[in-house]
Amino acid sequence: MDDDRKLLERFLAGDERAFEALVVRHESRLRRLAYGVLRDGALAEDVAQDAFLTAHRRARDYRGEGSVQSWLCQIAVNRARDELRRRKRRPEAALPDGLESTAEPQRAVEARWDLSRGLAKLRPEYRVALVLREVEGMGYREIAETLGWPLGTVQTRIHRARLELRDALTNERSGD
Repeated sequence: MDDDRKLLERFLAGDERAFEALVVRHESRLRRLAYGVLRDGALAEDVAQDAFLTAHRRARDYRGEGSVQSWLCQIAVNRARDELRRRKRRPEAALPDGLESTAEPQRAVEARWDLSRGLAKLRPEYRVALVLREVEGMGYREIAETLGWPLGTVQTRIHRARLELRDALTNERSGD
């Protein structure tokens, strides 16, 4: 967004409120993104805040390549990955709101739980790509820009994530 770039330029010129406006504009996205990787609400909040602190300190490092939003998301993803390595655990990924089916509530809860467990079984690089695509609604190019991966890598990882998720859900239902 051009508005984001203008806000960042104003911040770099000394307007602290411009950075606050960036935080307000993007905090829920960064929190959801971190939650999608970490599956821990409190930790996701910490990671999102840390991402903004990092962006605040390194605002001059933004080179104008890609959107400010992608730059912020990339910082949040990197912080979440650091936290995963630090904690050495495989968390579940977030699920988009409204995923529940219109079927009876118990079946919807079970389906959501199965999907959550299936996502947790994915490799972190598959899970983060799939969360960015399916939960955050990012396009492939935006994901590539955010994660610093080639476009083909993004496409391949999302494809493989979907296949692995399908297999995990199939095995879940068959009791394997």
